[in-house]
Amino acid sequence: MKVFTRFFGCALLLICFYACGEDEGLDLDGSEISISDIAGSWNATRAVFDIAGSGASMAIDVVEQGGTVTLVIQSNGRFTLTITEMGEDPDVSTGQMSFDEDLLVVEFDDSPGDDEFFSIQSTANTLSISGPAEFDLDGDGTDDPARAELDFERT
Repeated sequence: MKVFTRFFGCALLLICFYACGEDEGLDLDGSEISISDIAGSWNATRAVFDIAGSGASMAIDVVEQGGTVTLVIQSNGRFTLTITEMGEDPDVSTGQMSFDEDLLVVEFDDSPGDDEFFSIQSTANTLSISGPAEFDLDGDGTDDPARAELDFERT
């Protein structure tokens, strides 16, 4: 009976080890696009952040205002997004990308466990991503909840 108990205990431990070690929902392939399709370096041609307030709308296109936005995506889904507004220091965000069917799932390193969902479209040399963001739209030094629409070209 001791041998069976030890075997069962070891088997249970191995099952827990493998189950806990699996990527929870980390899928590098979406229903129509995969991380391997978008891996590489991208420069934004348009980077609009907007928010609708009570009857009024506020929007900023970082690129149109002389800033830059770059995105580097590794083949394992790790990414670095750098937003540099004209005359400002770069704002660098890193994290992990994956897919939930046709939605791009982003987990930022500074918010572990807090997934954001984005729509995504891509060709061989273009990439468009839109979804939730935080951005200081009114210039008061505090990020506001916003929506991002980012259009990139492959570099």
